[in-house]
Amino acid sequence: MRKAFLFIGFLAFAFISKAQPYTSRLGRFKVDQIRGCAPLTVNITSTSFPGNAGCTAGTPCIMNFDGTGSCPPNASCQNVIQFTYTTAGTYKLSVLYQSIGADDITITVDPNTPPPFEIFTCAGDKVEIKITDSFYDSYAIDFNDDGTIDTSIPSGNNQIAMFSYGAAGNYNISVKGKKLNAANNCNANVQPFKALTALPIPSISTLLAVDTVSLQLGFTPQTNIEYHANIAYNNASNFQQYQTLYAANSLTIPNLTLNKNYYCFELSSYDPCANTDTYSSPVCSHEFSLAKASGVDQLSWQTASMGISTIQITRNNTNLTSVAGTATNYNDAAIVCKTEYCYQLISKYPGGATSTSLQKCVTSFLIDTPTPINNTSAIVSSAQVDLAWLQDPAFATTSYNVFRSQNGGAYVLQKAVPTKLYTDATYSEGYCYKISYTDNCDNASVQGLASCPIILNGSADDTNEVILHWSQYKGWAAGVKSYTIQKFNQQGQLLQTINAGTDTTYTDTQVDAVNQVVLYKITANANQAGVSVSISNEIKVVKGVNLFYPTAFNPDSKVAVVNRTFTVKGHYISKLELQVFDRWGSLVFFSDKNEPWDGRRDGINMPDATYVWTAQGTDLNGSSFKKAGTVILIRK
Repeated sequence: MRKAFLFIGFLAFAFISKAQPYTSRLGRFKVDQIRGCAPLTVNITSTSFPGNAGCTAGTPCIMNFDGTGSCPPNASCQNVIQFTYTTAGTYKLSVLYQSIGADDITITVDPNTPPPFEIFTCAGDKVEIKITDSFYDSYAIDFNDDGTIDTSIPSGNNQIAMFSYGAAGNYNISVKGKKLNAANNCNANVQPFKALTALPIPSISTLLAVDTVSLQLGFTPQTNIEYHANIAYNNASNFQQYQTLYAANSLTIPNLTLNKNYYCFELSSYDPCANTDTYSSPVCSHEFSLAKASGVDQLSWQTASMGISTIQITRNNTNLTSVAGTATNYNDAAIVCKTEYCYQLISKYPGGATSTSLQKCVTSFLIDTPTPINNTSAIVSSAQVDLAWLQDPAFATTSYNVFRSQNGGAYVLQKAVPTKLYTDATYSEGYCYKISYTDNCDNASVQGLASCPIILNGSADDTNEVILHWSQYKGWAAGVKSYTIQKFNQQGQLLQTINAGTDTTYTDTQVDAVNQVVLYKITANANQAGVSVSISNEIKVVKGVNLFYPTAFNPDSKVAVVNRTFTVKGHYISKLELQVFDRWGSLVFFSDKNEPWDGRRDGINMPDATYVWTAQGTDLNGSSFKKAGTVILIRK
């Protein structure tokens, strides 16, 4: 049971307290805020103290708000009293007095993140909310989003509040967070809510046996309703609460024994304000058994028949017949030997609810040894691998078993599939696969040859030549005839096809000034006709910008081999900004158009010296780069 606290009409002092001045570390100046959410505007309210008149026009001070010397746009740093912090972080705001030095105070700017919360509908036009955030020290709640704080609660282990609207309808709930000693400027999280006079009666739509140990319960939830799923064992009356559900439309129940028991479920709409439940009709699973005798398949089951209209029986996923809801067995005599039949029960309830049992199968037999699968192809794409194989047509089968090994380990069954295709959506390098199958007479083949997908690796060296190497493909009885390299641009357009023969390495030395990002994949071609190709993973190689620049230049040189300007160049550059500073840190040159510096500042020759430069920008791939260094200006 949830214990809720009602704070209606109480406004925490943390949200209504007025801004108070905060004194700097040495007591020489004051500010109106020391903490808040971005953007946070801080004002210096006083710079005078006993024995000092403060920062005046005659004795100006230098203000540094973020430790970098930043000032508001179009203003100097003298006697600035206001600054807005737009980025979260911790800053040192300092004031440098002319005669006595600097004093400072710490400013904390928090990320402006609205606090998340959950809404729970109660009967009687009431609501309960639970704040799931733990960042702020207190939270203000406006249940009508009308600007008036209805409830304020401190941060803690039980951040719950209730409210009564008095009338059904649509509302907006606003929750706003605040840190201690912080400005009340953080954004609120606003969510819509519909108040209800009575909670709706829930209904279960499906109950599905997923496997022998788990069931999946399906239903259609309403927004902001908390549900309780209740379970009963081998009856439909002695229910106990199993799980609380919120913002979900299904529930998987594991650790069951469906071959020995049946389970019944009911769903309730829970009212957290009154601690009451509104219950659905129950829906039950089946304890389903299947046996075979001469000329007949025997189905039997147990379930709570209360409320069941009919039980539909399917065979091989096709409707076979329907029996009364109170029936507990059925014999199918319309069968053919050496054929597999799979049965499933579907209980149907008034209102459309269904309960589907496990699918169980029986088959006749003929002793024979099927030919193993020794030609399996593998195509790697993204994070999955698609397997396809050939099988001896002399043996009919309804399913194949796919086994997987990791890094030379034991082969473990992954799945049984009905066709000669399998997709492993969890593929990783180092996986190999084997396929086996059972024919229609229950004869099992041995596991075939291992299929190990091609693993392609590659990288660009310092000269942007791309070195590729890949693993040999394994999985074909007659082996690999040749490998083909396919090269694509970033948009997936084929640039080149290269025949690599039987080699497993290749160096791409082709000069390409257009495509910084190149994609590669390897195709293996089989010696045996009729075997489909195998394709490796696709790799992306991003070539570097490889910046180059002179270490000295002479604007007055008459020698052609001497650099007369300074510039930074490179490969695949989309945008570049170049800045040059003198030894005092003053900017003497700036260009965002990849222009060279001719050694002048505002048309005036700069003296011989060592200058610091920085270059930053983006490449054709959208990645940022930055480089800094020094260059010597020589005029003699």
